[in-house]
Amino acid sequence: MTEDGKVQTEVDEFWNRFGWWVSGVWILFLIFPILELVQGEHPMAIRVIGLGLVVVYAASYLRGYARFSWTVGFGGSTQREALVYFGIMAVILLLGIPVLEAGALGLMPFISSYSAFLLTRRIMVATYAVVTLLCFALPLLYGVFLPMLFLIGLNLVLMVVYFVTISAIERSVAAEQLKTDYLVVSEQERMARDVHDGVGHSLTALNLKAQLALRLLDEGDYARARAEVEQLSALAVTALDSVRTTVHGMTRHDLAGELRELSAVCADSGISFTVVGQAEAIPPALRSHVAWIVREAMTNVLRHAHASGVWVSLGATAISIDDDGDGIQDGTEGHGIRGMRERARLFGASCTVGPSRLGGTSVSIDFSRTGAAG
Repeated sequence: MTEDGKVQTEVDEFWNRFGWWVSGVWILFLIFPILELVQGEHPMAIRVIGLGLVVVYAASYLRGYARFSWTVGFGGSTQREALVYFGIMAVILLLGIPVLEAGALGLMPFISSYSAFLLTRRIMVATYAVVTLLCFALPLLYGVFLPMLFLIGLNLVLMVVYFVTISAIERSVAAEQLKTDYLVVSEQERMARDVHDGVGHSLTALNLKAQLALRLLDEGDYARARAEVEQLSALAVTALDSVRTTVHGMTRHDLAGELRELSAVCADSGISFTVVGQAEAIPPALRSHVAWIVREAMTNVLRHAHASGVWVSLGATAISIDDDGDGIQDGTEGHGIRGMRERARLFGASCTVGPSRLGGTSVSIDFSRTGAAG
């Protein structure tokens, strides 16, 4: 699991365990129906039953948020349990009208909130319509319109606030999904480039070498044919390395896991791999991005640099990858470097690629201004 996945899991676990704390702030508004039951001229049995139903109403509201707050921004829940809690609240609200009269408006912010955040848009619209109707009908029916202006306004304002908030959350979720889709497409394009540039080139070279070796065999020049076959073997190893690094590019790991795998790949390739610092120094929200960039930089080293050593430095605000290889020979940037710059830009960091003090190439990522560091 990537670091972003772990963070999301922690967020989900928080809502599952403590979501009712957040929604519980609004329980304060139940003071209005409670005061009506306590101070109104009602038989003791009605008061006790009424207070008990208020407790059930609050419990259904809190339990619904604790169980289904993870659906906020994703279109709401259609699960039976979520609808059951909503149904209990609706029944208690309707039962409370003959007793609380216009005071039942104090129950309505909860059912509006529940429908807006936890249920589908269709149910929210229907609930809003009923609540709006009751906000005006009940005070007029019981002749207390002016005394109830505060609760009427409170319900109407809260419904607008709920709608604006859930719309903003949904837009944020949609934007995040677009970003994720973009990254997936970018990874697919990178894969296509890698296959074309790496594996395709190696296979072409293998074919040419094989044809030359066959021609030399036909001519009886076995020594040169043997040399070409040996080069075929070396090219096959290079192609295998290219496939291996491409496959590594498809696999998503956390930063620590990525560094372990890259160390193993470098050991297989005869390259020393030194890490200065700990993966834990990187802010958790950025580790998967950093892992991707480190992987891409190492792919370039393994494929093009002819390096004997790589040094990766990890810090709380920046990382760097340096090698002692050939460096950027013609000064032009390929797909890999452009991909690293684009990835860094996506999470608010800057990517600098240039000569390394070790003689090869240095890739530096500065994320001190992302807000995740420190």
